[in-house]
This record gives sequence, C-alpha cells and structure tokens, in this order.
Amino acid sequence: MASTRTEPRGWLRGLTRTERAALAVTMVFWMFDGYETFALITTGPASLHDLLPKAELPHLSQYFAYLLAISLAGWTIGGVAGGFAGDRIGRRRTMIGAVALYGVFTGLSALAPNWETLAATRLLTGLGIGAEWAVGVALLQEILPAHARTRGAGLLQGTFSAGGLIVSLLWVLFNSAQAISWRYVYLVGVLPALLVVVLRRAIPESKKWSEHKRSSAGDLVRQLAAPLPRKRLGLALLVSVAITVGFWASSSYLPSYVGALSPHRASFFSGWASALYNAGEIAGCVVFGYWAERWGRRLTTVGYFVGALVLIPVVFLLVHDATTAVLLQLLAGYAAGGIFSWYTVHTPELFPTAVRASAIGTIFNLTRVLASIGALVTGLLASVLGGVGNAAALSAIVYLLGIGAILFLPETRGRPLPS
Repeated sequence: MASTRTEPRGWLRGLTRTERAALAVTMVFWMFDGYETFALITTGPASLHDLLPKAELPHLSQYFAYLLAISLAGWTIGGVAGGFAGDRIGRRRTMIGAVALYGVFTGLSALAPNWETLAATRLLTGLGIGAEWAVGVALLQEILPAHARTRGAGLLQGTFSAGGLIVSLLWVLFNSAQAISWRYVYLVGVLPALLVVVLRRAIPESKKWSEHKRSSAGDLVRQLAAPLPRKRLGLALLVSVAITVGFWASSSYLPSYVGALSPHRASFFSGWASALYNAGEIAGCVVFGYWAERWGRRLTTVGYFVGALVLIPVVFLLVHDATTAVLLQLLAGYAAGGIFSWYTVHTPELFPTAVRASAIGTIFNLTRVLASIGALVTGLLASVLGGVGNAAALSAIVYLLGIGAILFLPETRGRPLPS
C-alpha cells in the first residue's frame, strides 16, 4: 500500500522496462492526439477566413461549427470502430494504424485549397484520433501495475492537453496574424505518422489481451449488452455526455470569445487564452489521478464537474476584460479540461478485458455525436442569444447531468481491473 502513496518519481522508478515503454509510447501519441484536436480549435477561424469566399465570411462562425461537427463525427466513428478492433485484433496493431491515419491526414490538411477539402481531411483525422484514444487507454491500463494505474492514467490524459499547449505556442510563434500560419500548424501534425514507423517495435502488446480468448464482433456486442455491463455503459455514457458536450459547446469557443473582447489584438489574446487553458488542463488532468487515488473516483469527478459548472458561466457572462478572461483560462482548463482524466482513470476499471477497449471507445466517442450537435446548436444559439458567450454559458447546465450519473457508478478505488 505504501507504493500507492509515493511521489511520481517513486512510482515511475518502480516500473519495468515494458511498462515504461507502454507509458512513454502512449503518452507521445496521446500528445499528438491533443495536438491534432486543438489544431482545429485554435486555427479554425483563421483557416476559414483564408479559405471561404468573401461573401461567406459573415457566416464564418457557422462554418466553424460545421468543421467541429464533421471532425467530431469522424472521431465518433473511429473511436467505436477502433475500440472493437482493439478487442478483436489487438491493442498494438490498432494503435499503429490509427496513428498513421491521423498523422497523414493532418499533414494533408495543410494543403487544403478550400474549406470542403479541409473538412474532408479533418473527418479522416478524426477517425484516427478516435481509434487511437480507445486502444491507448486499454493498452496502458492493462500493462501498468495496480499501484501505478491511477497516476499513470492522469499523466496520460495530461499529455493530450500538452499537445494543445504546443499548438497554442506554435500559433504564437508562427505569427498567427499571417494568413498562411494555420497551414504550418497542420504541417507539424504529420510528425506522428513518421514517429510510428520508428517506434512501432517499441509498442508492446497487452498480455491480458493476448491471453484472453478473442471474441467476434457479435460476441463483443452481446457481452456489452449483458445486464451489468449495459447498466455501467449507460451511466458512463451520461457522464461522457456531460464532459464532451460541456467542452465542445463552451470551452472550445473560449479562444475566439476572448479574442473578440479585444478585436485589435484578437490573435494575441486568443493564442494566450488557448495556452493558459491547456496549461490548466494539464495540471487538472495530472492532479485528477492523485485526487482519485486519495478521495475516490466518484467524489473527485463531482468536484471537477462543480468547478466547471461555476467557472464557465463566470468567464462568459461576468468577465468583459480580455486580460482577466485570459488569466481565468487556467482555472477553466483545470476543471472543464481536467475532467477528461475520468475516462482514463475510471472507465477501464468498469469493464472486463474482453470488452474493455470496445466499452472505452464507445463511452468516449459515441457521445461525440451529441457533442457535434452541441457545437452546432451553440453556433445557432449565438445568433439568437446575442453572442457565443451567452450560448456557451447556458450549455454549462449539462454538467448537472454528469454529477447525477457519476453517483450511480461503482467506486473502484483499490480494486483490481476486472478480468
């Protein structure tokens, strides 16, 4: 038990070579998952301003909502399919294919001649991101020892946000005021496709999966439909709805909202808003693992939901100074972004090995359909309610759904992974 209370350096030193390799590889590719995701959020308005006909520029925010919805649709399909593939053909093979897919099409996004082409490449990028997410969690949690799972999961999710931070810093470095800057950001995103070729031999396969009987797609569906997994899947989906809809319908609009508070320095403020949001998110994700180990999965999750429920309306409704709004991104990112560690910490502990990747992929990605609708609805409500701020603040109500659902899921602190 003492090992579960040591500092990060202690639990990291206790890992074997294979366990460290699994942690390092999944962290690298998750960082690029975050990079590809936040590349769209950060550069979306600028890319559309460059690609749209002048007559369509007044509707730019609506086209941005379309891009978000299309990307999320790809993420949904890829995540569910990738989860089933991970349970069927293995975590390792699925991860390699998914990383290659999202890396190649992010690089191709840099060459888009119009917004339709950009939408198509982002759809295919989403397929790869969703698939890698599901198998990455399952692989790491099945390889790490029990005392390291929670902290490792929080650290893993933190690297996703680190990818977003890199995007923000590059956006500033590439001089976001230049029309071509968004293409440079996407061009950097081709790196994971190159890295997966170099690192593929270092990616271990999960022994738990290798030793388990392979199930057909039909068997996987039937096992998930059994009473206990079905109940847990349903409740976890409700928690996921709160996390994802809350993020995509509100937090994803923070950079553009902050930029609008100071139109003459919009690029500067939106870039730093994204950077501080992601810095807060990294801290929130990593610390989530420690709180979850100390206070339990459910209580920690409720605390993050309450924080997001309070902070999002404050930022969008009560703050009208760009500098203050930028600084508050640290807290908003900590709560609304840090809650994403719930996926890596709690969901693997709810399902057995045979359906773990399928369940994780379904929970994390099926709700992307609702999130994409939420992004579209926010864009529509913005015109009705007098701006994106009012619409995004209203969407924070969804966090109440997450608070209610998490209380009905089992507390898994101190329990082994279901076999």
